[in-house]
Amino acid sequence: QEGRFVFVPGPKDPGAGNTLPRAPLASKFTSYLASKVPNAMFATNPCRLRFYAQEIVIFRDDILKKMQRHCIFPPRSGDREMDITEHLVATVLDQGHLCPLPLTSRPIHWKYDHALRLYPHPTMVVLADHTEPYNWKYQDCLAINPGSFSSEFAFMVYRPADCDAEDGSAAEPSRIE
Repeated sequence: QEGRFVFVPGPKDPGAGNTLPRAPLASKFTSYLASKVPNAMFATNPCRLRFYAQEIVIFRDDILKKMQRHCIFPPRSGDREMDITEHLVATVLDQGHLCPLPLTSRPIHWKYDHALRLYPHPTMVVLADHTEPYNWKYQDCLAINPGSFSSEFAFMVYRPADCDAEDGSAAEPSRIE
C-alpha cells in the first residue's frame, strides 16, 4: 500500500532523441499503466531519489558497451587485470559524471549536464545496463547493476539500513498480511 514504483526511461524507450538527460515517458504512453498502478511515478533518466540522508542515482543506458568501444588499454589495477564492470564503476565515480564519453558517442543537453554529475558521491548508483548483474563498493559508494528483468527476471534488493544490495533471488520473500 505504501510502496512506490519509479519508472525510468531507457535508451530504447520512446522519447525525444538520443540525448541525455532524458525526459520522463510521455503521458500518452503511461496513462494506462498509471491508472492500474496507484503509486507509479515516471521519472527522468538519470533519476535521483532521496531516502532520509541517502541519495540514490538511477541511470539506464548501455554505458559499458560504449565505454569498451572507447577503451585503448585493457583495465588493470597494479599487477592484476580488473573486472570490466569494476573498471566501469571506478571510471564513472572517479570522473564524477555518469557519461564520461565524447559528445560524438553520447550527446548531452549542456543546459542539464549538472543532472549527470556525481559529486559528491551518492550513497548508491544504479547503472542499469544490459550486462550481467554486479555489485561493487567503491569509495563508500555502492554501485549495482540489477540485470535485465524483462529477459532474465533478474533484480536486486537494496536494504537502506545496511546500505547493501543483494541478488533478489537470494532475498527472503516478505509476507504481506
